[in-house]
Amino acid sequence: MAVSKRLRYEILRRDSHTCRYCGASAPDVPLRVDHVTPVALGGADTPDNLVTSCEPCNSGKSSASPDAHHVAAVSDDALRWAEAMKQAASDLRDKQSPKIAYREAFKSEWESWTRESGWKTERVELLDGWKGSLDAFYEASLPQEVWPDIIEKAMTNPTVKVDNTFRYACGIAWRMVNELQDRARAIASPPAESTVGPMSAVGQAVVELWHREWTTDLERPPTESERANFQESVIRLEAGGGYLDPQELINAAIHGASVGLADIQEALNAEADQRRADIAIDWCDAWMDLDGASPRVQPPDSFLLNVIKSQVDELADGGVSLDRIRRTAILAGFHHSTELHHGLRANEIEHTGTDAFRQRTVDLWTRSFRAGTNRWPEAEERSAFLGHYNRIVADANFYLNDALAAAVAAGAYGDTDLTTCLSRHLSALEIAAQPLGDAK
Repeated sequence: MAVSKRLRYEILRRDSHTCRYCGASAPDVPLRVDHVTPVALGGADTPDNLVTSCEPCNSGKSSASPDAHHVAAVSDDALRWAEAMKQAASDLRDKQSPKIAYREAFKSEWESWTRESGWKTERVELLDGWKGSLDAFYEASLPQEVWPDIIEKAMTNPTVKVDNTFRYACGIAWRMVNELQDRARAIASPPAESTVGPMSAVGQAVVELWHREWTTDLERPPTESERANFQESVIRLEAGGGYLDPQELINAAIHGASVGLADIQEALNAEADQRRADIAIDWCDAWMDLDGASPRVQPPDSFLLNVIKSQVDELADGGVSLDRIRRTAILAGFHHSTELHHGLRANEIEHTGTDAFRQRTVDLWTRSFRAGTNRWPEAEERSAFLGHYNRIVADANFYLNDALAAAVAAGAYGDTDLTTCLSRHLSALEIAAQPLGDAK
């Protein structure tokens, strides 16, 4: 709000029409009403923040400054606030100076590099907001001296797209910040010595293998805290008792290191999940390899793949070894089947709810259909076959082996109805051969 004419007059009258900075008075100099603490710095339009000032002092031409002697009527609070704001502004400038120097050093190094883009070599433009990113690294205490090495790695990595160069450099920088923080925590509070027993020779070998793989795959060695965490997890696992397969521990250490896991139990879980996913891939490969290079074969769709994944999880959660599940999945893939049952025990098959005999019949019909027609049955044909099979099961007047033979015969003709090839038992001759008490 502007100072009113009435208030301006009162200030001039209060100060006897004399400049409170230099003592000049009218009519020798033109007079103004000045804010001791500028409005932009929080000064108010109140009498205790207003003084009479000559034009030279008001425009900054005079070297005089307000003090208690010249501006006795102005409140001490206003003067202290003005001085505090000046000090704060000075502190801000002092703080900004090294930050700006940090940015400029980075920019100078960045602009000294070029990258190939298509058929030409050109500078890589910094993204909008790069200054904010550099400020964050400055506040995180990342030394300015590490930037040349970071920029070199980003600029010379052929796998990084030109547009992603700055983001890649920031990723390297943040990893360094994390390492600095880990190191700082280790210095501030060194890890307590483990109260768990020592590791076995196998455990020590697993830790060393994990360390080597981590360094190779992540392109940096694990920090002291990461190695200590992994070592502690191996000690806890061994202290838990029970048999530990050395090969499983080795596989878990390799897999865990490749994805940055510093806990052996987490690595074991992740490696088991990966093996389950690999089984579904093996099933898919077997499905495709059955016909070799035939262009007619189509890969299984995502729905069928999810069916297999679900059965793999059910069997693995039921305690079936992953090696046996893998063999079963490969056999199912070779039969173009989505039911895992070959090679499994009856109590294991129950985990997936599969009828082993029914699936065996479907598999035989499918393979026979492929051999007789030189193509695999479509989903509608499979569904029709299952409908006929369910009908004869409900009838119940047949021998199991005859159903298998009928499925093979129907498949060879490309027929979905196996009842046309099914031998019917309990004929008149069979009934006649039964004891009279059993004939009905």
